[in-house]
Amino acid sequence: MMQNKIKEQPPVVLTIAGSDSLSGGGLQADLATFNEYNLFGLTAITSIVTVLPEIFEIHAESAKLLADQLASVQAHFTLAGIKLGLIPNLEQMIVILQFLNQLDRNIPLVVDPVLVFKEDHAPELDAIKKVYLENIFPLATIITPNLVESELLTNQPIKTLDDLIQSAQILKQTGAKNVIVKGGRRLGKQEAVDVLIMENNELEILSNPIIQNNFNNGAGCTFSAAILSGLVQNATVLSATQQAKTFVQHGIENGIAINQNLGNVWQGANRDV
Repeated sequence: MMQNKIKEQPPVVLTIAGSDSLSGGGLQADLATFNEYNLFGLTAITSIVTVLPEIFEIHAESAKLLADQLASVQAHFTLAGIKLGLIPNLEQMIVILQFLNQLDRNIPLVVDPVLVFKEDHAPELDAIKKVYLENIFPLATIITPNLVESELLTNQPIKTLDDLIQSAQILKQTGAKNVIVKGGRRLGKQEAVDVLIMENNELEILSNPIIQNNFNNGAGCTFSAAILSGLVQNATVLSATQQAKTFVQHGIENGIAINQNLGNVWQGANRDV
C-alpha cells in the first residue's frame, strides 16, 4: 500500500488588496500568481471593485473589517512576505501601518501604490500620497508604481526615459530600499520599458517587446505579486523583477478575453514555458 509523502509546507504570503470581480487584477491576480510560484496566499480585502460598461466603482470595506482580517491572519500564521495593493482610503492606511509596524521587518514588503481615484476624491488622494511617501515607502523592500502613479507621487510629468529615471530617483529618496517605475507601453511603440533603482543605487533599464493586444488587465498586480514571490524564494531584487517581467509577458500573450478590446492576464500561461 502506497504511503503519501509528506510535502514541505509552502511559504505563506499575504496580499492586502481589493477584489476584482473580473479576476484580472486585485487579490485574484495575486493569489493566482502566488500559486504559480508554489506559495500559499492569504488575503485581507480592502474593497470590492465592480466594472460595468462606462462605470468603474470601488466599494471600500470598513477600516474595522480590514483590521479584523489582519488580526485573524496575525493570530494564525507567520508570514514570509506581504504585498500591498489597492488601499482606498486614509482610515485603512492607518490600520495597515499599525499592522506592518508589529511584524518582522526582515520579511519582504512589496508596495504597489494603486492610485485609482475620481477627481472629486482629490483631497483624500493628497492625504494618501503623503502617507505613502512618509510612512509606507520607508518600510518597503520595493515599490512598483506605474508611470501615471509616479507622476502623481512626484508631481512631475513623465514624457521620456530620462523623466522616468528621474521619477524613480525621486521616489528612492523616500526611503524605499528599491524602486521600479513601470513605463510600460506609454513611452514607446516597440518596447515596454521599466526603470529599476536598487538599494545600492545601481540603475537597470528593463525592456521587453510590446505585445500587440490589450489583454493586460491585472498586469500591474501580477507583476508586483511575482516580484514578492521571487523575493520570498530568495531571488535577488534584480532577478525577481526580471522574472516577474517575463511572467507578465507570458500572461499577456496568452490572456483571457473579456471583450474585443480588453482581456485579463492569465498567470497560468507560465506553466508550459
